[in-house]
Amino acid sequence: MAVYELEVYKRVEELTYQIYARLVNFPKSEKFALCQDIKHTFYEILAHISLGNSVKSKRKVYLQEADGYLQVLKVLMKLSYRRKYITLAYYQQIDEELTNINKMLSAYIRVSA
Repeated sequence: MAVYELEVYKRVEELTYQIYARLVNFPKSEKFALCQDIKHTFYEILAHISLGNSVKSKRKVYLQEADGYLQVLKVLMKLSYRRKYITLAYYQQIDEELTNINKMLSAYIRVSA
């Protein structure tokens, strides 16, 4: 199955586009710090899901690494909220979507073990 057909990959990709648009509103001082970390973490999650789908012998390892990056992303989004770069409503929406993605990724890890 192609990685683009995986629901978890599609959800992460969609969330990347959604959040990317909001990063423009972050303060200039955070453009090369927090914004860059958020972008990089999204790219790592997508890359590790893709690798997990492609390399069957290391699937569990890559998917677990994607899960680790997902946890880092949750912290980065919480930091964004606490620094008042995003609203509470938007943070709750993103956190809920990240939780759903986490559940899907965990299920994918269990199935492929």
